[in-house]
Amino acid sequence: MKYKKRYKIIFVTIALVICVLFVSTRYIKPYYTYKVEDDENAIAQSISQMVKLPVQIRLMEDADDKKIVLFTIESQFGEAELTKGPNHKYKLDFTGHGTNEIRPRIMETGKGQYVRILGRNTEGISKILTLIDGEKYELAVQEGDFFIAISPLTGSTDSKFPSGSVLYDSQGNEIRRIGISEDYIL
Repeated sequence: MKYKKRYKIIFVTIALVICVLFVSTRYIKPYYTYKVEDDENAIAQSISQMVKLPVQIRLMEDADDKKIVLFTIESQFGEAELTKGPNHKYKLDFTGHGTNEIRPRIMETGKGQYVRILGRNTEGISKILTLIDGEKYELAVQEGDFFIAISPLTGSTDSKFPSGSVLYDSQGNEIRRIGISEDYIL
């Protein structure tokens, strides 16, 4: 009888510990993981802490549970990707910066994959045709000095970047190609 009571106490203790762990990871952990407010200043501060330099946010765009940020550090361009948590705050997934004025990437959201291209629009870019695993995607570019263009993928890919892109002006004239030879017929 003593052993049954002892096992019962051990079982209840283990069950209680499992319940506490579940509750803490499900309901409490997001408050520690997702702590960046949905505010430009808070996002800029979070990115600045990550890159250890002051940043100036140029554009932000939402795609499903992600927030894409285009920023500058002096003469360099940067991008950041944040994920929205269950507490409606964000966590900073990654940042990158450098001298490339056009920054293409394939991103994963809670609802699927997207191609995103962001950068500086000094050439009058109006449209971008990009290739991913042989599929063509057309992205509209808004007017302005900077842009973020996003399009959902029709399928899935293991690629992290498009295989190439062609930039067009508002008249449909080709401006330049990135990662696609001049001989390649689209």
